[in-house]
Formats: sequence, C-alpha cells, structure tokens
Amino acid sequence: MTRRYGDRVALHELTLAIDHGEIFGLLGPNGSGKTTALRMLATLLPPHAGTVRLLSYDVVTDAMQVRRHIGVMPERPSLYERQTVDANIRFWAEVHQLPDPDAAVANALHFVALEDRRNDLVGSLSKGLKQRVALARAIVHRPSVLLLDEPSSGLDPSAAASMETLIRDLAHEGTTVLLNTHRLAEAERLCDRVAILREGRLLRLGTPRQVRASLLGNIVEVELAGIVDTPVRRAIESFPAVRETWWANAAVRCRLVDAERDTPELVARLVAAGARIVAVQPAGDLERAYLELMSQPLPGSLAA
Repeated sequence: MTRRYGDRVALHELTLAIDHGEIFGLLGPNGSGKTTALRMLATLLPPHAGTVRLLSYDVVTDAMQVRRHIGVMPERPSLYERQTVDANIRFWAEVHQLPDPDAAVANALHFVALEDRRNDLVGSLSKGLKQRVALARAIVHRPSVLLLDEPSSGLDPSAAASMETLIRDLAHEGTTVLLNTHRLAEAERLCDRVAILREGRLLRLGTPRQVRASLLGNIVEVELAGIVDTPVRRAIESFPAVRETWWANAAVRCRLVDAERDTPELVARLVAAGARIVAVQPAGDLERAYLELMSQPLPGSLAA
C-alpha cells in the first residue's frame, strides 16, 4: 500500500501479512508512516496505490464491514471526561448495536479491572486508568483485530506493565493486535514480529530475535560461574556453528551461524564440558539493533 500527502510519500509500497492472533509491532522514528498505516487499516485513509484488506474485507469498498470487526485505540483517545467510565464504554456498545450492551460493558470493565471505578468521572482518573478506559472502549464489541497507537504513551512503569499484560491476554484469546510503539523494550517483550519503517519504507521485518541477528551478527554472550577452562574452550572451538569467539575470565561471546537455531546446542556442549552457566543472552537488544539500522544510509530514494 502507498499513501501520499501532497508530494510527500508517507508509505511507499508497504507489504505486510499479519497472522491471526499475532501481536505485530510497527517501529520507526516520527514521520516514518506508522500512524498512517494504522489509519489506513482503520478505514480513515484510503491508499493511493495498492490494496489494503483486513479479514478479507477491502478497507475502501467494505469499510463498514471492516469497522464492525476492528477496535481502535488512538494515542489520544478523546474520552468524554465529564462522563462516567460506564457511560464512555456504553456509548460505544450502543454504537456497535450490541444485543446486550449491559453484559458487554460489564465484560469490558472486568477485563481491564475497572468494575469498582465504573461510576467515576473519567476526568478524575489517572493517565493509566484513562488508558484502561480507552482499551475497554476499543474492545467492548470483542473485535477480531485491535489497532493500538502508542498504548503505553505517558504511562509509568507499573501502568505500562499492566497494559502489556492486557494486550498479551487479548492475543491469547485470539485477537490480532497491531500496535505502534516507540518503546523498543516493550516491543521486544510483547511482539511476535516487528516491522521497522523509515521515511515510509520498510527496512526490516521479522521476530525481534531475527531483527537483532540481522543487524548485530548472531552474537550471543555466555556468563559462567568460574573461569573458562580447557574443556570449555574445546567444547566451543569444536562446534562448527561457531564462527568467531571472544574470551574473558568468566564469559565468552560467540558469533553463530544462526543464533536462534544454534544457541541450544552451544549451551548443551558447554554443560557437557562441565561449565556452570549463569546466563545466556543475545549481544545487544532490539533497541541497539534499531539504533544501528537508523545509523545506516537509507537505501534508494522515494518516488515523488
């Protein structure tokens, strides 16, 4: 799908296929096209080229069908702050013409753990609780697809962790979740796959582990309890999947052919050699990989 604003290309031939029940993250700097992609999926913007389909429905020709099956939580949810929590959620239950709005509102409130705040004015709530109200409103009709724009924006660590748990629970129930986030640690914990965009172009697509490996070289770090002795060195040096090794007194860093595939065998060889392993982790995280990608020149140029 392609989308322009005047002469500026916001999205350039973006192609994505998202699986049922997947938590999929859109990452990228401001202006990379993340929110534009969500708005197109939400039927708020038509593509200028290409086709956008959601649950087999075209977002342009079948917009009303799409809207019946999606929930949307924008970064600024525009809640009715002079109304109660219950009234905010009930309004959307009625908009969706649910057969039993009372039960739908009760279920949504229970899911976000706000039953005891249902009669509170939204304006009196903290930022974290308002985000829960916004999520309850987005899921009151039990959508198949949930679109989230910066769901943890402005939340303290505890509230952000609660939001992550709610998103993960929705996915476990079968909801497909597509989210924009600038919190790369959150994306690494939460997302099954991520797409990294820059200036409207897709730069990387894969699991967080795959993205890290593609940018940081399939390097894993092994921390040991005790010094590295000869059997441990031999166990690593004899493993054909090890391409490079960096030794320290009680640690080793290895570049593997495929870190996701080869790390279990590396650990097994170390244990068999008598090593006591304290920790095994990738060298760097998704944030480091993201920053590495952002430091590289953008390949090609966008058509005007």
